[in-house]
Amino acid sequence: MELDIKFAEKFKPNFISSDLKFCANDYNEEDEIEFVVKFWPFSRYKDKVLRNIVKDAKLIHRQKIKDAWENHFSNGQFTFDDKLVFEQVWPSIEQEIENFIFQKDSSCPVKKFEQENSPDKELNDLKEFYKPLIEKAVKCERGLSLERRIVKIINKEENFEFRKTYKREIDFGFFKLIGIPDGIDHKRKTVIEIKTKEWIQPESEKERLQCLSYLRMLDFEKCLLVQSDKNREKKIIEISRDDQEFTDKIYNKLKQFVDKYRTITEDEFLYKILFYCEIKTVPDVLTRFLHND
Repeated sequence: MELDIKFAEKFKPNFISSDLKFCANDYNEEDEIEFVVKFWPFSRYKDKVLRNIVKDAKLIHRQKIKDAWENHFSNGQFTFDDKLVFEQVWPSIEQEIENFIFQKDSSCPVKKFEQENSPDKELNDLKEFYKPLIEKAVKCERGLSLERRIVKIINKEENFEFRKTYKREIDFGFFKLIGIPDGIDHKRKTVIEIKTKEWIQPESEKERLQCLSYLRMLDFEKCLLVQSDKNREKKIIEISRDDQEFTDKIYNKLKQFVDKYRTITEDEFLYKILFYCEIKTVPDVLTRFLHND
């Protein structure tokens, strides 16, 4: 017997301009589940799902990585090497992982290892799952560190006055679109978006949609999509406002997504969660490490 067919009729999510994967066909059903459980009424089941989601390193490790990049860029050079920074921060983090697994302080006991989970196995599991989070954080913090520096260069070289801004949003009734541009120039009604990459690449669909969403919510006419690579080469792509493209590629697709989950039954959603939990699990040792402060 199906549960209440109207259980999600008031579902109203917030979509983030920097992550419009549901518009660019860059997602799977697991991504959908992880997204919708952030909002009522699907949030009733978030504990079943969120315990299987680990996407970020510890804040203390993010800060260590941030400090490493700030030191790297302090002399004015904008070239970068992610591998080099990773190799700077990983040894101490790796040692922290080993201390966590093999700690002997009785005042801070570690959960007894079951026979199938020996300390060596848990050590290897933890490193295997945590290392990619550190590599991801290295890339993320590199982008954040370079962002404001590149904005200053563009202001000087291209004669703009981009300034940092606050969160912007536009409410469409059944969903909100939210974003924080890297900078805006009010006088020239232009927004800037910075992307740091290993190599200069063609403009991606997600990048274009991000810029179009900023232009719509700000009521601006132009966005400068600036790519900067590890050798300090940069490319400026100018994207003009296009309300029809915004409607076709962003508004309509997000509306379809919301409609899909507004009409789902609770029984159908519970089945999705059951399937999700079978294929997506996080080792207990990783959960314990992340909450060990």
